[in-house]
Amino acid sequence: MHKILAYSILATGISGAVLVISTAMMFKSPVGNMVKLVTAASTVSFIVFAVSSLVFRRRLDEERE
Repeated sequence: MHKILAYSILATGISGAVLVISTAMMFKSPVGNMVKLVTAASTVSFIVFAVSSLVFRRRLDEERE
């Protein structure tokens, strides 16, 4: 369970970094639709990994008690 939490936190950081980079590229972008697709996918993955990190953390806290 600790590895899953660690990978989830790592994936949240990576998807957040992609989101920051892709948001900056949305202005004056030669490939408009692709950047919007990457931004949307990164936003969804960031939300999924953030929620899963919270869920796994709560499960680990419950196991300790």
